[in-house]
Amino acid sequence: MTVAELTKQAELSEAEAQAVLATKREAEAVKRELGDLVTGHKPRSLKTRSRRKASQTIPDYQGLTGTWVTYLEVAKAYEGKVPAQDRDDVRHDIMIELDRATKRDGKPLPQLRAYRIASLTVALYYRELNRFSARVCIYNGYPSEPHCKACSHKSESKRCYWLAVRPVARLDSEILDPEGYRAKLLDTVASDQAMDLPDKWYDLNEVMQGLPLRLVEIAYKRLEGKPLTGAERKYLCKALKQAQKRLL
Repeated sequence: MTVAELTKQAELSEAEAQAVLATKREAEAVKRELGDLVTGHKPRSLKTRSRRKASQTIPDYQGLTGTWVTYLEVAKAYEGKVPAQDRDDVRHDIMIELDRATKRDGKPLPQLRAYRIASLTVALYYRELNRFSARVCIYNGYPSEPHCKACSHKSESKRCYWLAVRPVARLDSEILDPEGYRAKLLDTVASDQAMDLPDKWYDLNEVMQGLPLRLVEIAYKRLEGKPLTGAERKYLCKALKQAQKRLL
């Protein structure tokens, strides 16, 4: 294809058509040099491209023999009851507990007892997981202490739909302070050796001197029992929210 034909077909200027032809000639030269490396390459489409999975260490149990194969079968029947990230650990715990029970008895374990040991291992896993949690009742919409014996809202089944598990805050747990820094909850507890505040701090007049004049007027109106206007109520609500943020 000449420059005139390319200019007429693509409606390009003469300089642009010459640049396109030069690029095509360079591409053909590279293609001839590479040979089969270019012609034999077929890019895969997005549909046939396999998805890469994160590298995970999968345990290999092909070397197990004897009773350990039976322990593995029992463990696989119960490992699905725990989260996926802890299944390898629970599987190995079940196998170790079955081996200890076999050594204590001095004879092979019956199948029923092996299942009971596996079930107990799973139960102990959840007990350790919920060690720092407390049972609460959420029937009223907020967590409270459950009173199952005197409760009149029991469901037809044995399972209560209003019982939940709430984590208990530990003193060694980390929290974010108002400035965004990480700190232990123990460091935020008030000390018994705190300095005494002066008596003037409790004086209402001293406190009101640091407040805006409009807020003081609203406070006097509330003390006298006078109704507030809409603008005053909005101003008071905004001031209370700002005070709560400072306390938190």
